Amino acid sequence: MNVIRLIVASSMALVAAAAVATTQPSGTWDTLVGMKYAKARKEVIDAGWRPDHKNAAEEWERQLQGQFPELRSCDGASGYCTHYFVSYDGVCLKVVTEGDTVASFKVRSVAQGCPKQ
Repeated sequence: MNVIRLIVASSMALVAAAAVATTQPSGTWDTLVGMKYAKARKEVIDAGWRPDHKNAAEEWERQLQGQFPELRSCDGASGYCTHYFVSYDGVCLKVVTEGDTVASFKVRSVAQGCPKQ
């Protein structure tokens, strides 16, 4: 009987852990818009998303990936940078930031969607 209780308790713990890391609907991320990127990034990671690390195109962008592995590209003229996160089930989250320096990055938009390959 104790074995059955242990199996049931373990199963319930796994279900609870999966519920914490579930993908949030895209509308729930609207609160990140205007937020400093470092704080927004922490909220996304704390919600169970992980940085989606793929090498950026330019060398200077790859250097920024040391601090933000999820950074995929930046447009020097506009100051916009694109970052991607991925959930445990493969759903992508695209976060666009703007700012003149890494320290001044603020979230401009958030949407679900994977980068074009």
